[in-house]
Amino acid sequence: MEKSYIWSLPTRVFHTLFAVFILIAFLTDDDKLLNYHAVIGYAVLILLIFRVCWGIFGPKYSRFKDFPTGKQNVKEFIGNIFEENQKYLGHNPLASYVMIAMFVVVFLTIVTGILAFGIQEGKGILSSLNTPYFKEMELFGEIHELFSSILIALIIAHLSGIFVDRILHKKHQTLNSIVTGYKVTEEKESIRLNIFQKLFALVMFIVFISFLIFNIYEPKNILVASKFKEVDYKTQNIAFVNECGSCHTLYPSQSFA
Repeated sequence: MEKSYIWSLPTRVFHTLFAVFILIAFLTDDDKLLNYHAVIGYAVLILLIFRVCWGIFGPKYSRFKDFPTGKQNVKEFIGNIFEENQKYLGHNPLASYVMIAMFVVVFLTIVTGILAFGIQEGKGILSSLNTPYFKEMELFGEIHELFSSILIALIIAHLSGIFVDRILHKKHQTLNSIVTGYKVTEEKESIRLNIFQKLFALVMFIVFISFLIFNIYEPKNILVASKFKEVDYKTQNIAFVNECGSCHTLYPSQSFA
């Protein structure tokens, strides 16, 4: 048996950041944290753009064309799932389908989230859609919640697959490979990144970090800015704020025009 380098550092960093930021997105799904929720959504979008590009011209096993999604692959994998030796060094057929579905659902979740943020909250790059014609529409918010629920189901399927693989195919060290990049294989099958792949991964990582820093220093940027002028209600009627503001969201009067 050999140790083969299957998952490159950029792939593993993406996997970690993708998981962490999706978790944060769920944790910030609250009316009082919507701005943070939106920023996290855009951060996940940057990660998703990287992964799609990586799936086109990244290293072997990370490319979509290397995903064994054929019907025969699926049938063969299911038929041999209890055998300890597995021929799939990267994603197996079922994992491939789950990963592709997850990327699509995450993208649709982000798009519907941006629409709902603009239409219902009057914030972000689509805040102009917060008009008498659109703002009563809750459709995009409901679709956003639907895709979020589907994403949770896909995450559970992904984690279940890792758990099953850990039990049935332990010697391949799939779970460990998420951290180390190495899997135990019959023959040496290690990957190597070319200079273009290294530079692309580095540039995308810099873009990602720069985006987070920008949002820290400019928390009211165009991605989360409200179309409504901020009003300091405490200077106008502090009794109203104390009595009603704890339970109700206060809006400027022009938002009801």
